[in-house]
Amino acid sequence: MSRVLVVGGTGLAGRAVTAEAIERGHEVVVAARRVPDDDADPYVNGAAYVTADLVTGAGLEEAVDGVDVIVDTSNAAGKQAAHVFATGAQNLVHTAARFGVHRAVLLSIVGADQSAYGYYRAKAAQERAYLDSALDTRVVRATQFHDFVTAIFDRGRPLGALLAPTGTRFQPIAVGDVARVLVDAAEGAGEPRSVIHVGGPRVESARSLAEQWKAGSGTRRYILPIRLGGALGATWRAGRNLVPEGAVDGGLGYGAWVASRT
Repeated sequence: MSRVLVVGGTGLAGRAVTAEAIERGHEVVVAARRVPDDDADPYVNGAAYVTADLVTGAGLEEAVDGVDVIVDTSNAAGKQAAHVFATGAQNLVHTAARFGVHRAVLLSIVGADQSAYGYYRAKAAQERAYLDSALDTRVVRATQFHDFVTAIFDRGRPLGALLAPTGTRFQPIAVGDVARVLVDAAEGAGEPRSVIHVGGPRVESARSLAEQWKAGSGTRRYILPIRLGGALGATWRAGRNLVPEGAVDGGLGYGAWVASRT
């Protein structure tokens, strides 16, 4: 049994990693900017929670003290992303190295190193901070979560529509499948300083996935094709978000996920 620190452990991926690590018998510490109470987070029982800020460094020493391995699932939006991913990663890996943490696993995104999109560039900087550190690091790049793809469709709700980016394919993956890969890496799977690519079981067009969500959820909203502009749209249309060779064995497909949700 190892003592595992899950950074960003109150987010979608972090909660899944926390649950998976606890199920495998690890002692888990969750670091987050805000610590939930028992009623706010279903995984609070079985994990210790500490308040920490990656950017300012407040609470990081307490968080890493006595830890064997870090799993970083931190996230940020907008202008904060560069600070959390780049500055925060530097603060975390340097503090972890001083306190004798042996291994680190970082959750990243497929295509993060091949896009001019600002969020992806920030993730690439975060990857470099880990891979250049003194820690035994594995970077796990995942395709889009089922939840994320569904959120794209639902951005059309004010229009009474499901938004489906044209010329775009996704390889959506269940967050639980990614959590298992992350905890495998935390336990030593993969080569040191390696980048692991994982994706869902099928590559499908955005239109096909939107149709599955519409049928499964029972919504009457129509599917509205849109052209996603900018660097992110270009990245997705070029297929840089796909890793057919990285499909997780036995992974939960989007249609099955929709059925389980609805």
